[in-house]
Amino acid sequence: MVYKSLILPFFMVMLLSTTTIAAPYNYADLWKVWSTTAREAYIDGVTDGITEAYFLTMMTVAQNKILKNPESSEVTTVRERLFVRDTRGQISDVITDLYKDPANAFVASLDMFFLARDKIEGKDIVKGLMDAREKAMVNHRINEELKNK
Repeated sequence: MVYKSLILPFFMVMLLSTTTIAAPYNYADLWKVWSTTAREAYIDGVTDGITEAYFLTMMTVAQNKILKNPESSEVTTVRERLFVRDTRGQISDVITDLYKDPANAFVASLDMFFLARDKIEGKDIVKGLMDAREKAMVNHRINEELKNK
């Protein structure tokens, strides 16, 4: 009788241990294995991409606004949100520090890039971190749903 009462729990454990649950992508682990050069290349690529996309977009959809002097409020808002000022050299260290918190492990590298920039500039990033963590989980759920369709 004792054996029969152990069979069901045994099979449940075996079933659960063989069922894999996909975890969200761990960006912190990726960041940790990149060399300093790879991290700097990533930051340079993001910065260059932002600059190229900004000017291409502005020249295409807002040429009359980007060339104005003084700059329009819409252009200022977009530029302030995107551009990296004199903080570029510090971003790698701040991203490394932010990824030390296990709660940030699944925050996408690009989100972490902007959070690091904002932190260096003295902005409060608590809400941004919470939003980025939630975004990571939402993205994971969406990817899993799409995978299962």
